[in-house]
This record gives sequence, C-alpha cells and structure tokens, in this order.
Amino acid sequence: MSKGFRTFCPEKNTWNTTLYFPTPDSFLNDWEQKIDPTQQSYSALEPVERAKFLLAIQEELLLDEKQIQMKYCAESGLARSRFEMEFARVLHTIQLFASHIEAFQWQKRTEISEQHKSLLKKRIAIGPVLVMGSSNFPLAYSTIGGDSVAALAAGCCVVLKAHEMHLGTSTLVYQCILRAIEKCALPSTVFSHIVDNTYKWAQTFAQHPKIQAIGFTGSIRGGRALMDMAAGRRAPIPVFAEMGSVNPVVVDASIHPEKISEIAEKLAFSITNDAGQFCTKPGLILVHSSHQQLFEKTLLTHLATQTAVPMLHPDIFQKFEARKRAVLKVKGVSAKHAAHQQNGILGLWCLALTDLSTLIEHPSLREEVFGPFALLSPYDTNEDLQDLFTCLDGQLTLSLFTNETQTLHPSLLQFAQQKIGRVILNGVPTGVSVAEAMHHGGAYPASSDVRFTAVGPDSMLRFTKEICWQIHH
Repeated sequence: MSKGFRTFCPEKNTWNTTLYFPTPDSFLNDWEQKIDPTQQSYSALEPVERAKFLLAIQEELLLDEKQIQMKYCAESGLARSRFEMEFARVLHTIQLFASHIEAFQWQKRTEISEQHKSLLKKRIAIGPVLVMGSSNFPLAYSTIGGDSVAALAAGCCVVLKAHEMHLGTSTLVYQCILRAIEKCALPSTVFSHIVDNTYKWAQTFAQHPKIQAIGFTGSIRGGRALMDMAAGRRAPIPVFAEMGSVNPVVVDASIHPEKISEIAEKLAFSITNDAGQFCTKPGLILVHSSHQQLFEKTLLTHLATQTAVPMLHPDIFQKFEARKRAVLKVKGVSAKHAAHQQNGILGLWCLALTDLSTLIEHPSLREEVFGPFALLSPYDTNEDLQDLFTCLDGQLTLSLFTNETQTLHPSLLQFAQQKIGRVILNGVPTGVSVAEAMHHGGAYPASSDVRFTAVGPDSMLRFTKEICWQIHH
C-alpha cells in the first residue's frame, strides 16, 4: 500500500498536508470492460448532444469556481488574477468548441453519376484518448483543458492522467465533469481520472491497445518518451505533443531608437511573467547591432522592475537552475542577474549575453531554459541571421519588431515557413488566443506534428479520422 504523496505550496515553500494515493490496479480491469461500449455510444451521439455535455461541464465549473480557485492558488503559487484568466480561458474554450461542433461539416458527399455511384466521406472519433495534465497550466492544459475539450468534442472518451503537483485542483475539476456526465445520462467511462506520482499509469495507457491517440504538453524529454512508446506499439498511434521552444525575437535596424524602451518593457514582462513558465516565453533575443547598447541597457532597467514570484514546484525550479548553470558555463557567455536574494524556489530573472558565432557553435545555447531567462545577442545583417536560423530547431513562435512588415527579408520568410507555427509582428509571443485562426504548434521539437494546432477549434481534428462510403446505385 502506497504511503501517499502531497502537492506543494510555492508561496509558503512547503508541502501541502493532503495525502493523495495512486489509482489502484483494479481500475484497469474495470475500464477495459467498459470502454468499448462507452466509446461506441459516446461517439454515436449527435454533435448537439456532445455540445450539451460540454456546456454542462461549463455550468458545473462555474458552481465550484471559488473552491477551485482556492486549491489552484495553494498548489501552483500563481496569483488569483492568473487563475481568473485561466478559468475564463477554459470556459471560453468549452463554449467555442460547443458552438464549433454543431456547425462543423462532419461529412461530405460527391455524386459520380456516370459511374452510378456516390461517395460519402465521414469524419469520426479516432477512439479513446490519453491526455497528460500539464504542470504550468493547472486548468487550461490539464483536466478539462484544450486537449480534453478537443477530444470530447470529437466524440472521444478521455483518460486524463492528472499532474501530481496540482491533484487537488484536478480532482475538483473532475468532480464537476462527473456531475455533468450524470446530468447528461452518460457512462462514467466517458472521462476517467488517473492519479499517479510515477510513470506507471502513463506508460500503461500509452501502450494500451484501446488508446488511439495521446495529447501532451510539457518537456521535450517527456514528449519524446511518449512518442517512442507509441511508435513501438504493435499498432502505432499518433502523439500530439507540444514541447520545447526558445521562441526567437528579432529587433531589426528599421526600429526607431525611441521605440526601443517600449519594446524592452514588453519583453521584460513577457520573460518574467509568472516566473517565465510559459511555452511561448521569449528565450532568444536577436537585436541589430545599431540598437544593441541601448536595448540591453533598457531591457535590464525594465527587468529590474519586475516582481519575482515562486516557480511552480521544486522540480521545475531545480531544472531551471541546472539549465541556467549549463548555459553560463559556456565560454563566450556572460550574464546579468536579478538583485534579489534567493528565497525558497523564487524564480529570479537572468539575462545571458553572447554573440552569433557562440550561439551557432554551441547547441545547448539554442535549447529552452524554462523559467525567467533569456539569451541576448547582437547581429549585423540578415545573412548572419540566416546562418543561425539554419541551426535552430522548430519553434512555436517567431517575433519580429520591424517597420518593414510588408517586405520581410527572404531569410526571415523562409525560416518562418519552414520551422515556425506563429509569427508575431511587433508584439510578444505570450498570451495565446483561443480562436479559430490560431495555430499553436511548429516543426519538431516545438510539436510532434507540424500539421496540427494544440489551441483553437481546429485542434479537434487531431482526434478524428475519416472513412469513405462508396455507394453504387
């Protein structure tokens, strides 16, 4: 019998008192017996009925908002304002998908009269989906976050492996889902909630023949492990993983010096907001040499005004510190640090300074440092940038601060088209909008499949497949 485990309170730098225990082994046999008929009945529901189910979840979440908020803040250390933003995002996502699936074209028909036949192509649910709760978004990328909502909208049953560091939040949200299931008279196996502080249950379901797809938000290491497990199955399945990215920023020569302070202020906030624990945090800043001195000075000034907050939990903090040390050991890299004294797992900002040749020479400098950290380098020409772009892996975002938005240099355009999921002109990459035109993905390792988004209604397509009926008359 497990002794149980606890979540962490970053604000107090101590472990919370509630004990949680892993889902018992007996769960698997019960799930195996029920999942086939449950999946069959749930995927057969009309879109309007699935929309009603999603909206029922939304209603239950609103009833428990205060309780969820208290647990969310206690387990994540994130501010109430961040909870309100994330909670509103979840409600908006549910509403958006509910409307989308009712209007979506689930089938297409073509008549081929000369051959006396019809083709009917239907888009249907891919089958049960394993969703891995994310560490840095206890709501928006977790229990009823983007992956779960997309899978349920597509007609897929969900097995949610809750993140062990916000189990209280996840459990409260799951209880809302259970009440919605009961209200809509659905089988409980439509949504299963798995508790574990090891890799056991994730590995079990990732390799289980009933699971037909996996949704994941997290590290490259975690996403890659799931991809390898899924590929090694007798019948491989897709893994839709959103992983690491340094999200390069380019400040070009066309920017007027008077705009530098405004740009630096935006980037300072984006780097340090919630201790930089966003997949879209700008981690590599490339500034034209004509602006380098002014930009560095103003960026450091604005970084110094940012309030440090605790990181989400000790593991994230320790990995942040280790990655930071590894970068700063590289010859040709110097750093400026926050003036605060280290206290607990406080996320203190760090700005590393280097040059393009060092960036190109050392691959470790081009890897994500998850936390309030950025690497700054000057450049002279777009041709110099092209050499760096050749070395960079796929990225979620590329931010361009320029006055020449209609005439982007070919090297920038080529980089964007080959490796970038979202290009931001004169803005910062944090603050992903849940909207139909959003694309949150990118070439590997930003995501495991460059063709799909993890945000917005189109993300539902990840959990569907198509079948064609050929009817002869």
